[in-house]
Amino acid sequence: MTKKTENPQTEFPKFVVAEKEAGERLDKFLQVKLKDFSRTDIQKLIVDGKVIAAGSVAKKNLRLTEGMHVALSALPQKEASELKPEKMPLHIVYEDDDVAVIFKPRGIVVHPGNGAATGTLAAGLLHYFKDKLSSVNGPLRPGIVHRLDKDTPGLMVVAKNDKAHRSLAHQLETRTLHRKYEALIWGHPRDLSGEIELPVGRDPKSRIRMAVVKNGKFAKTRYKAKTFFAIATLMEYELDTGRTHQIRVHSRYTGHPIVGDPVYDGRESSLSRVPPLYHSTAEILLKMAPAQLLQAVEITFSHPRTRKKMTFSVPLEKPFAEAVQFLEKECLQSAPTFDEDTSFRDFAETEINNPYLEEEIVEDEEEYPYEEEPVKERLTRAERLEIKKERRKKRKAIEAEKREKKERRDAEKRGETYVPKSEIVTGYEPTIDPSFL
Repeated sequence: MTKKTENPQTEFPKFVVAEKEAGERLDKFLQVKLKDFSRTDIQKLIVDGKVIAAGSVAKKNLRLTEGMHVALSALPQKEASELKPEKMPLHIVYEDDDVAVIFKPRGIVVHPGNGAATGTLAAGLLHYFKDKLSSVNGPLRPGIVHRLDKDTPGLMVVAKNDKAHRSLAHQLETRTLHRKYEALIWGHPRDLSGEIELPVGRDPKSRIRMAVVKNGKFAKTRYKAKTFFAIATLMEYELDTGRTHQIRVHSRYTGHPIVGDPVYDGRESSLSRVPPLYHSTAEILLKMAPAQLLQAVEITFSHPRTRKKMTFSVPLEKPFAEAVQFLEKECLQSAPTFDEDTSFRDFAETEINNPYLEEEIVEDEEEYPYEEEPVKERLTRAERLEIKKERRKKRKAIEAEKREKKERRDAEKRGETYVPKSEIVTGYEPTIDPSFL
């Protein structure tokens, strides 16, 4: 049996590991002992170095042994069990008895957590809608079906009753609720459209950001280039999954961080890769970007009651729109250019010391409760090169198919029989019967 050590000089608990508890992971052990706190709270306490095991600062994946002494030097800050309504301006795009579509501005946290106790969108919704919100996600997330990062503005759908919530959650799970985003990225993507299918999980080197990791959760992002500028590209993204920071992680991994992103190398660390001719333009652009220039511009779902497909869209928020207008005036291009000397692609290969990393805490994943996993390894360089090789191979096959279709159409217009290049025999010289000479 585990014994709690008595010590009148400290208010923080201490434990001794019993025989039956040997082999357990530290975070699970403490979750049983500290029933008033969530596992996420306990994991944060361990990461912050507030747990001592066997006389040393403990790691979150530590396995316990019989007789091991475990001591805490602090307790997690307990979240409020109730959400207090707060009056705040809400931009409601659409509302009926079952759902509401709202525009979340930049700088607003969706729900309490990670130190954000007040000023959340959830508190504003509770003040406006009162008891007309779903309770599926608990008292701290009334009506919240999905979320957006604090500094990502855009459209969200809110459930006004539990039945509507379950319908919308099912659409998220089956990927029939569609969300489109626009973002301004540094540089020009090699492929003008396509899909990024790379697993996303916690960055083993940083507690506050995500990364492409071997054993991460499946993540799929579809993209399309819309407008090219000398130093950046306006992109459209559509999510098939909803992992934390998914677009931001995939953009950085492919070598094109989102302009202004303080966590994923979208600010000053990107300036060295801008052509000297446009360096001052890039500096002005960064001053115009309060954070990552990313916005949820469109949402499509089936109404929970009528089953009617509904689509809502909004224009870009003012700072984002002004940044695009500035680039259109300064350095608009009709097509992408690729300069290996000023490529942004080495973001996929290197880690950069980032002074902004302490400014943002990674929130739990959008659609599924977060469960800590053992530290994961990044994909190796060889694995990344193999992924790129497969992409190039796929792209060449698509281009060859397009050329063949065009050549076939052109031949039909001329009244000729089209013969694919793959069927043409080369290097053959016919022999001539002398009797015909």
